[in-house]
This record gives sequence, structure tokens and C-alpha cells, in this order.
Amino acid sequence: MNYRQKLILEKLAARDYMTIEALAQEFGVSKMTIHRDLAALQQAGFVLKQYGKVTAMPKRNSSWADQCQMCGQKIKEQNAFTLVSAEGNLYRLCCPHCGLMAYRQHGDSWQTLATDFLHGHVITAFQAHYLIDLELTICCSPTVLAFDSRAEALKFQKGFGGRVVDFYQAVEFINQNPIRSQIHGGSQ
Repeated sequence: MNYRQKLILEKLAARDYMTIEALAQEFGVSKMTIHRDLAALQQAGFVLKQYGKVTAMPKRNSSWADQCQMCGQKIKEQNAFTLVSAEGNLYRLCCPHCGLMAYRQHGDSWQTLATDFLHGHVITAFQAHYLIDLELTICCSPTVLAFDSRAEALKFQKGFGGRVVDFYQAVEFINQNPIRSQIHGGSQ
């Protein structure tokens, strides 16, 4: 974490939120520089970005941050999913399968973030492309993987089958196939 990123966190600790434009002016740098700083802070789980503003993540204990709030499995960042409800509750989930189940249970959310399976960067869940019904168990069953790039999802599909769908189609798939097995995180 660089010095400016530490200062950004200090400023956010004192306020509910800040705009990206205000941060750029405050530090005398471009908005793109602030976007890069915030992307690193968001990837590390310190902030949430949405629509030109940023907020600090609520404080949490380390054991909570490591366990999925749907199935209790250890969270691996490559497949993590984060949901912030409209009421401000934060849900950390092990995979898109559990993330979509949480979205279904909690309804409207303020922010919903998935992790690109191939590259590990955080993406807006509503804009992600999901590979469902594939012949591979990565985490929970049925496996659902999120991709930033539709082209990469289609390439992955060629090797492991399944269908590439959008967010709402993936939610519908989970509604119809909540859990194929009582064992989360293992093959059947």
C-alpha cells in the first residue's frame, strides 16, 4: 500500500464517503490515478467504489473475513463474491454460487462484486459473464464462475462445457438449482 492509499483510507475513516473527483483535487493528481489507487484498495477489501464515489469497508474480524457467510467454507480470493445490502450489511462469500444465493435471499443490494475467475480482479457482478452448468467443481455445487470478458468465458466453456449467461440468467439458474449436493466445496 502506498502513502497516498494510506491517506485515502484515513480520510474515508472520518467521512461516510468521498467522490473520486474530490480525492483527485485533494491530492493534486488525475482521477485516473485515484481510480488506480482505489482499485488496489478495493481488491484488498478496504473500500467499495460505486458511481464516482468511494466508501470504506466496515471493520471486520479476520475469521469473519475468511469464511463464506452462506456455506461457511474458507474464502479463496480468486473466486470471492461480495454483496453490500441496501441496509449496509456486508456479505463475503466463497464463490458466485453462494453470492447469487445471497443476492436472491437479500434482494436489492447497494453493491454486488464478483471476482474474475481467470485474472482475480474485482468486477461489478451485474456486468460479469457467468459460466454455469459446467463439468467441473471448483467450489460449491453447482459451480458458477464469473468472468469479466465474455470471450474468455466462451473459451473456458469450450474446455469444460456449460453455458455462458448474464447476471439475471445466473440468478435464475441458482433459483432452479440451489444445491445439487449437501456437500459444499467438494465434488459429488
